[in-house]
Amino acid sequence: MSLTPEHTLRLEEFPDFVQEVRGHRPFPWQTAYLHEVADRGTWPDLDIPTGLGKTSIIDIWAFLLAWQHTASSGRTVPLRLFFVVDRRLVVDQAHDSARALQHALDTALPDTATARVARALREIADSGTALESVRMRGGVDWASRWLRSPAQPAVITSTVDQYGSRLLFRGYHTSPRMWPIDAALCGIDALLAVDEAHISLPLLVTATDCAAYQATATQPEFADRAVKVVSLSATASTGPDRPRHSITSADRTHPVAGRRLAAQRRLTLLDASPGAKDTAEAFAHAAESAVDTLMPIVERPMLGVVANTIRAARATYRLLSQRDDVDVVLLTGRSRTLDRERLLASPLVTELLTGVSAQRDKPLIAVATQTVEVGIDISFAGLITENAALAALIQRLGRLDRTGDLHLAPALVIRASTQNDQSSIPVYGEAAEHTWNWLTNQAPTLPATDLDTTTLAQALPDGLLVNPLTLPGLLADIDATLLNVAPPRIPVVHRTLLDSWTRTSPTPVPDQDPAPFLHGLDTTPEDVQILWRADLQESTGRPDFDQWRERMQQLPPHPAETVAIPAAQLRRFLTRTAGADDSSDLEATPQPPEPTPGPKNQKQPRMSPVLSFDEVQGEWVPVTEANDIRPGSTVVLPSHYGGHDAYGWAGTRDLPTCDLGDFPPAATAPTRLHAPLLTLLAGGDEHLTEALTKTITRAVGLLHAGEQEEGAIVHTLLDTLLGYLNRHTDGAYADLARDRLSHLRTVEQWTVEPTGRTERRGRVVLDPDEPARLLLIPPHPPAGQREEGAGVGDESADASSLTRPVSLSQHSAAVADRSAAFAAAVDLPTNLIDTLRTAGHAHDCGKAHSRFQCMLCAGDRLLAESLDEPRAKSGMDPADHAARRRAAKLAQWDPEMRHEALSALAVTAWLDTRPAHARGTDDELLVHLVAAHHGHARPLLPPVTDPSPQAVICTMPDEQQVTVQSGDMGADWSGPDRFHALNRRYGPWGLALLEAVLRLADMACSEEGT
Repeated sequence: MSLTPEHTLRLEEFPDFVQEVRGHRPFPWQTAYLHEVADRGTWPDLDIPTGLGKTSIIDIWAFLLAWQHTASSGRTVPLRLFFVVDRRLVVDQAHDSARALQHALDTALPDTATARVARALREIADSGTALESVRMRGGVDWASRWLRSPAQPAVITSTVDQYGSRLLFRGYHTSPRMWPIDAALCGIDALLAVDEAHISLPLLVTATDCAAYQATATQPEFADRAVKVVSLSATASTGPDRPRHSITSADRTHPVAGRRLAAQRRLTLLDASPGAKDTAEAFAHAAESAVDTLMPIVERPMLGVVANTIRAARATYRLLSQRDDVDVVLLTGRSRTLDRERLLASPLVTELLTGVSAQRDKPLIAVATQTVEVGIDISFAGLITENAALAALIQRLGRLDRTGDLHLAPALVIRASTQNDQSSIPVYGEAAEHTWNWLTNQAPTLPATDLDTTTLAQALPDGLLVNPLTLPGLLADIDATLLNVAPPRIPVVHRTLLDSWTRTSPTPVPDQDPAPFLHGLDTTPEDVQILWRADLQESTGRPDFDQWRERMQQLPPHPAETVAIPAAQLRRFLTRTAGADDSSDLEATPQPPEPTPGPKNQKQPRMSPVLSFDEVQGEWVPVTEANDIRPGSTVVLPSHYGGHDAYGWAGTRDLPTCDLGDFPPAATAPTRLHAPLLTLLAGGDEHLTEALTKTITRAVGLLHAGEQEEGAIVHTLLDTLLGYLNRHTDGAYADLARDRLSHLRTVEQWTVEPTGRTERRGRVVLDPDEPARLLLIPPHPPAGQREEGAGVGDESADASSLTRPVSLSQHSAAVADRSAAFAAAVDLPTNLIDTLRTAGHAHDCGKAHSRFQCMLCAGDRLLAESLDEPRAKSGMDPADHAARRRAAKLAQWDPEMRHEALSALAVTAWLDTRPAHARGTDDELLVHLVAAHHGHARPLLPPVTDPSPQAVICTMPDEQQVTVQSGDMGADWSGPDRFHALNRRYGPWGLALLEAVLRLADMACSEEGT
């Protein structure tokens, strides 16, 4: 590639780039770090105080990636930056920062440094998008993937569990079919930046071990692409020899940075532990007294109250929200995405994040958990915090007067419990006790009992001065390890264990849980993801699990409707077991012990029934025993169970929880018309439910009768439903329901035919078991636009074919071209580009089986036989499980049979003829890519053969036709040896990348309907 001078970048332009994107010049340490990485080619750990912009590593990475591209040198800067924190965030500053950069790149003016960076990144991606900013998410279908191209420069924000489990081929809350793709994107061409790394050290060590194994690949271009690791913490590193980058005198004397470093944060202690029976209530009452003290003193009417547990935060919020002299908001990290987004858009939280005016009538108080310790750019004028470990207190103090503009920024640390044989300090234990004892020798300490606000106010100006300039001196002569949670024991990733993890299909039994490698040996397993659905009803007081399962298959969960909580807490909730919920917003901290089991003859508490998703089997299974709630699982609860409100997980069963299943990001998502669901969204009562039921039942009857035009029936139904919803506006999500129905009303044509959906006509899916329930699926997007359909994926035999109808030859050619383009964009050598292009041509040739074609034609054998050429996609709707089952039954296609097994047989037979077309390709890799293009064959395909064998004629990339016998499909016993050899050749994450190139190309072409 030749670049004209106006398109090249110089390192000296970085300050201009930051000015254009952020509106200010970089701090000295940021510019120095950029030059250090550029000169050495390595990423030193960052020893930078809170408040000096460590998220600027995003700008540094993006600029260096573009600069290296314009320099026409071999790329060593990774394509993807993962910004990882160890907690649940209500505000993700790194994600917001990346989105702002993405917008700046998209709208850059010509002849600017930003425009040159954007041009270079687009050339790298070989697309019109310079940068993507995404949150890592879970899911079991194609629509849930978080990147569409392996070449796309991207910033991905994530938690330790989300990133670490995917790196280790065991992605939590995702399908095993997606594990290899996620592992490839996390482990190759990736830069891992871990914030607050002192409590994420196991992930740093594990990722470093993984990089070392990838570096042993015999293909050098894959050995050099292993994940790179950088710690954004002064106290954590994977080794004593790791280089570190720190601030210098230039930062201390900088007019902005210097003021932040010298902020006048004065710390005073308040002891509320004597006589405290309930830690949460004791903290809440002491915090209210502290609020009364700080309100007349602070220079801006904005206070922060930070608790160690969600329960303590909610207790404080309940107490303060009863007052008329303050405005209060509650911020916790364990919240569904849609609830969180609506909370952040509320007036009080918007004001909190944009800045509170000094002339505000009433103080604004933010009550929060650890969720505000990182990821949120907020500056309190006064801080009240529960006693915690030193590192946590330092992070919380970093949210106090972040700009250093106040003459006095008071902080009150409240001790609500002690660590001894009779009581404990939630979350932080002995580290918090040692921190308190150390602080009592440094700062004023006052009793909370009978303390008047005047005495407390007088002590605040004499509090301990704690800022980045004084802290090193305060800690100079002490052993700070006692003041923080002890680092966990970290297991070693052995080669045999890594080989076991790479085997994703079938997974080994037993299978090693990744949790100890992400958090250490002494921490709890990962959380469970839970969601709520209003159409999971009971018949005669008992759950109809078959109906529940059918409805969850019809509308799979999407990430925006789920929330993560500890498995132990969900068990307590479902069994109504007594006990305090001391869960926090940190990941994998020790949870309260499970209740001691009673005698065997003692009746165990009855559990409310739920469904849990079995990721290995790919199906929903009933759960009626508490012990079957497994960490890492996805669990769906009937909405009437409750447990979640507008602020997040509440753990109480007083009110039902809204069902948000109809509101994923996809514009073509199905919408359920069901009276209980619409009533819940609208905030109605049983009278509304009765009226809606009659309306929907009448429309369903007319649709079954088939005597009226379907579009007219649906239009009348929607008009009537909107009339009811417009009279009921109290529900928290009434606006979403009205907006959705209004949008559906704009669709002119509707049909009940299984393959009748087009770009102008929507589809009505009737429920065979429920006369008062139906689904509306909007028309396909216009030609050329991508459609992400829920339920389209790799799990079942037909799931990957449920997109717009397209011929096999057209789809194969498109996937071949897209695979080659992706491969070239990620700088693969020519022989691998050719191998991937050939695999793209051949990957679906097994779909030529006549019975598979019959299934793609909705079970219509005559239609299948009359086609000019075989189909690759059926055009059937993923939500219509009844039609899909009927099509498979009519076609006599066993749901466990895999078309890619036939494709792999055909490719093997073709390669035996020594075709010139395949000369120079990696034959072993070619067979593996075709066999594994739906996530199987790692190392074995499902051992299912054709019960009615037939000859299948497959067209190969050189137009040669190869005949294979379907009776030979099933387990390929040469697969394990081939898989082992390829893992050594390309490295575990390198082989996964090669698979991801083909599979992401296949998904993209399927969604585009090429």
